[in-house]
Amino acid sequence: MPREIAANATMAMALGSIEGGLVGVVVKTQFGAVADPVWVNLAVATVAGAPAFANLASLTISEMAEGKDKTAWVSTLQALTALFCLAMAVVPETVWGLWLITGLMVGARLAWAGVITLRSAIWRANFPRHVRGQITGRITVIYSLVIAVSAGVTGFLMNHWPEVWRLTFPVAGVMGLIAAWRYQRVRIRMGARLRKQELDQAATRTGGQLRQSVAILKNDHWYRRYMMTMFAFGSGNLMVIALLVVLLTEQFGVSRFSQVMITTTLPLLCLSIFTPIWAKRLDAVHILDYRARQAWTFVLAVGLFAFSAVFDWIFGFWLGALALGAAFAGGKLGWNLGHNDFASDEQSTLYMGIHVTLTGLRGLFAPLIGVLVYQQLEFIGEGLGRFVLLFPLTLTLGGATTFVILARWRRRSLQAA
Repeated sequence: MPREIAANATMAMALGSIEGGLVGVVVKTQFGAVADPVWVNLAVATVAGAPAFANLASLTISEMAEGKDKTAWVSTLQALTALFCLAMAVVPETVWGLWLITGLMVGARLAWAGVITLRSAIWRANFPRHVRGQITGRITVIYSLVIAVSAGVTGFLMNHWPEVWRLTFPVAGVMGLIAAWRYQRVRIRMGARLRKQELDQAATRTGGQLRQSVAILKNDHWYRRYMMTMFAFGSGNLMVIALLVVLLTEQFGVSRFSQVMITTTLPLLCLSIFTPIWAKRLDAVHILDYRARQAWTFVLAVGLFAFSAVFDWIFGFWLGALALGAAFAGGKLGWNLGHNDFASDEQSTLYMGIHVTLTGLRGLFAPLIGVLVYQQLEFIGEGLGRFVLLFPLTLTLGGATTFVILARWRRRSLQAA
């Protein structure tokens, strides 16, 4: 655990520069004058959704690393993430530069998606089930605080020096390379046995991991229901950050610093406070019971944002950011560990791969759809775009309600059995 914490704390300095909210603000404010506003907004949606839709690469990376040393793979992918950070610092402020920084952001998040997928298997092997949430929570708190502070400092400096990201990105890249080097010291308990189990599983199945994933969703009806609900629920959540960047700039004229605070820093600071609380809850109950309660914090957050946008209540955006942090605290834990309540040891990486791949699909489409709905509302009538947050609120509310129903169904089925 100390090695995991040290490596993740160092890597967090790199991740702070590729947070969707921060890069979205950079794209919107620095490239807004060089391209058509619609294309800039779509680029904002792409970079804001990149942390999610990059997970489309998860199954591919999982299959490539199957039966191999996952520590070495994680270290290599961390280094690749850092190299993309370094490259983002030198893009020109042109139309070509707009698409280049967007592509580099996507590349960085693709590499980091691989880290998340493989790291989940490492945590499962190293940390017992009854304390896994609390240990993961400690790691999450530390790197969330580091990301929050680094993003907040960058946002503050951008008010006085808009080009400061050309300095912070290289610093972040160097820290990421150091983190990758340090992660090589992490070891996996009974790693040789885990690699053998994965190789045996690969030898006995027909087809690749994609085919096996389809079979799991077909046969494991509780996991299938969980994934379907997460898809609708998560789609609403993934629209919010991109829409906030666009709304706060175009509709309310909020400063760069305030945008970064609302979309990145405040949620991450609040996340660090609430993570230990949610971790104890996650260790005590099944993920469906956990989501049946935790999901309503997302409803509260998106509801506050929607109300604030409709009624021009700027302070409400700050309250929404605090609620979003509380929601993210529970959401990140459930996202990283929830699949373990359905999977066996040797299938843990595959179940996680299914989860993050479906996250990637909604991350690819949800922010873009949200921005397109915003543009359509603005086309119908100037100022109507501020009503756009009612759309993700509806999806989030429907998902939270479904989690409550699923949790009750599962408890009844267990009682009947």
